[in-house]
Amino acid sequence: MKQGGLTAATRGLLWLAFFGLLVFAVYSSGFAPPARAAEDCTIIPGGTIGDPEPEPIPDRAGSPTDKGPGAHGPNPTVNGLPTRVDLHSGKASQNRNYYFAVKSGRLFVKPNYERTGKRGNWQHVPAPACLDGDIQSIDADDDELTAINSRNQIFGMDQALSIPSRFNWTSRWGFPVWLGDGYTIPKDTVAWAWTVISPRESRYWVDPAGNRHTVGEGKVSHVLSLRGDHRRITMNDPWLPQDRSYEVCGPRRGTFRISNLAASGSVLFVIGSHGDMYTRLWDFDIAGLDNAFFDYSYADQRGVENPAIQLPGAHWVQQPKIHGKITNRISIFTVGRGTLHRTLRVEGRNAKGVHGFWQKDLYTLNRGSAGWKFVPTPKAKLTGRAIPNPPGDTSSVGAGKAEGYRYISNGDGYRAEIPDFNVSCGRALLKVSFDDGKSLDLNLFLDDMVRVYPRARGLDGTPRYVLGTIEVTPRARATGGDGARNFIRDVLGDRKFTTAQIIATTSGLEIPDLGLQFSAADSQSSGRVPDQGFDRLALKGRKLGLAFTIETATESPANIVVSRIGDKGRGRVAARLTRSGSFFWNPRRLADGRYRVKVSSMGLGGRLANRWFFVRRKLGHFSVTG
Repeated sequence: MKQGGLTAATRGLLWLAFFGLLVFAVYSSGFAPPARAAEDCTIIPGGTIGDPEPEPIPDRAGSPTDKGPGAHGPNPTVNGLPTRVDLHSGKASQNRNYYFAVKSGRLFVKPNYERTGKRGNWQHVPAPACLDGDIQSIDADDDELTAINSRNQIFGMDQALSIPSRFNWTSRWGFPVWLGDGYTIPKDTVAWAWTVISPRESRYWVDPAGNRHTVGEGKVSHVLSLRGDHRRITMNDPWLPQDRSYEVCGPRRGTFRISNLAASGSVLFVIGSHGDMYTRLWDFDIAGLDNAFFDYSYADQRGVENPAIQLPGAHWVQQPKIHGKITNRISIFTVGRGTLHRTLRVEGRNAKGVHGFWQKDLYTLNRGSAGWKFVPTPKAKLTGRAIPNPPGDTSSVGAGKAEGYRYISNGDGYRAEIPDFNVSCGRALLKVSFDDGKSLDLNLFLDDMVRVYPRARGLDGTPRYVLGTIEVTPRARATGGDGARNFIRDVLGDRKFTTAQIIATTSGLEIPDLGLQFSAADSQSSGRVPDQGFDRLALKGRKLGLAFTIETATESPANIVVSRIGDKGRGRVAARLTRSGSFFWNPRRLADGRYRVKVSSMGLGGRLANRWFFVRRKLGHFSVTG
């Protein structure tokens, strides 16, 4: 969480008042942060990490727009260190100026030839005595590097884009404003990543309405930890309370089994155990959680003067699968300004068995135009775990059970139900059924908030405060019946969006401003929870092909599977397509016959939405039969 969007004087006064309240709330409660770094290693209070960046930055060369000669050619490991750092791992990372690597628990640095064109030898980076020789893993982004020791403690190195003599260390972490006495990554962490977005490098980020918002002078920096169940992602921000309460809901509403994760410039990149990949633009400010210092709105902010940050924030984007052999070692690098471009890389081999990596830009989603390209790097070691990579969507393989709570409420002439309340997953369903047999399906958007004291993850007996926004969709407003009309008018004020505070525990949920009181049900609803995946979807046959009209509900593209239907109804896959918008498809090699077309995309709540069409091809003419 970082300040932004206000004048410096106003921010200073707000921060003074805000952290005065924080100090009172935390220390009057007698809370002691767990797993303090000071308990295991001498606290390192100095360093410049977390300080606002002056302009210009001393000894910082180049800019994010630098491209350099790129990564190519042999990349052997010599004396325990690679020639280049093409991909992130726990022992190697990079920013636009430097490669970083760990050998025997010590940190080394050399120029990033790919981006700068400069060559040089590996040099040891001095670290505090309690860390040097005990560095277990690292990750670098922007001008900061994070190192983890054998006790899982977090150490920060600042000025990582400047000359090495300016590199400096600290173990400061947490409340208040990155001045806390240190913290750790969770003990069951199986992979972690460090992400930074700053006003000097990225300068701005783009919200779903297409509006640019300036990054605050304090940057936004997070440690993201993939937990032992391979589904939960814990977010720790160095300015927030030292706890595990903030989470990023993973793909497929947190059910997707993640094999590895990486992050850069507030974009997350995850890969599953069967080659399925997802990305997401997410940080505390962008996602709508920093309600203390930013203005957010679910109302359409396109074309608005001085727009608020558009919500809901960015969703998970399912990336096209790679046609080739891969491992679970992945990387993401920031390129250029803003948040529209990131380079994705996946370790693997080509058809000839040459080692290297597959690469593409973040939002290049239409397979067939410009997708994954293989970059051979002979003699490079494959350090990731080889994983199967079938061509279809295998995101459901090994999927877990969706986490959530069910609440019910009986009102005057209606029964309300929230079947899938999950604080971190952004969208839940509010279903209101009336005595006349009609029902309303309303979007209930959930946004976590800035907290002044630590708490446990999820829900328990301690009230958790969340901002809820109820949306009356056009389909809901068209619902007939006096009960539905009265509810929209009397409870929701006839508004499209109604925002109110939610107080939730494992035993009940309350929306005081709306007079709604819910009790926890014994189990989740057995019915299917609807999840809108498409704003528009149509298919028409033409003489030479099929015309797809596609507007997905989220940034994720549509996956299309065309299957030939035999006499016994079984389908053989004839084509797989990934498209991010409407298009005309001319399948020149498709034989006459009957076909089933399945179109899938991610819904607002993170579930997969599927639609089916049936098509016949006869003498080159296509017709949609159902």
